[in-house]
Amino acid sequence: MTRYVKVALMGAGYAGKSTLIRLLTDDVTKLQSKYQPTAGMDCGTITLDDRTKITLVEMGGQAHFEFMWPDFMKGSEMIVVVTESTPKAVLKTRQLLKKYEALLAGKQVIAIANKQDLPGSMRPESVQDLLGIPTYGMIAIDPKQRLRGYRLIVEGLRDMVQLAA
Repeated sequence: MTRYVKVALMGAGYAGKSTLIRLLTDDVTKLQSKYQPTAGMDCGTITLDDRTKITLVEMGGQAHFEFMWPDFMKGSEMIVVVTESTPKAVLKTRQLLKKYEALLAGKQVIAIANKQDLPGSMRPESVQDLLGIPTYGMIAIDPKQRLRGYRLIVEGLRDMVQLAA
């Protein structure tokens, strides 16, 4: 019997949530770098082994979709907060974390400081200091980052994955 594990991605628009899903779930050699807003939600599945699949669910980042975020977070084993690595975006992400603090309580939460390749990007350590949660740098449009992304998700779910094995 296959066990499905839900991982929700949250963050403001333009952070790279959909691109991160494509990086981890599609077998592509080039990822789209042009911004296309998500209308509501996006999802993808990672097959961990013959008994475990991880479903990534992204909640659209535009403010008018925020009313859906609590429903998308329900049943999630882990929340991956995706932020652009600019100071302004990180401060907005910090506000979102504060706003949804009660919903995040008791869940495994990590952050992806995306777009590390852009000029003026904050280092993941600095983003972590501001957000107060474990933070990892990434360039979601780079297919070479695929394995790193898998590891971040799987290590974040380590205890649960050991139970499924």
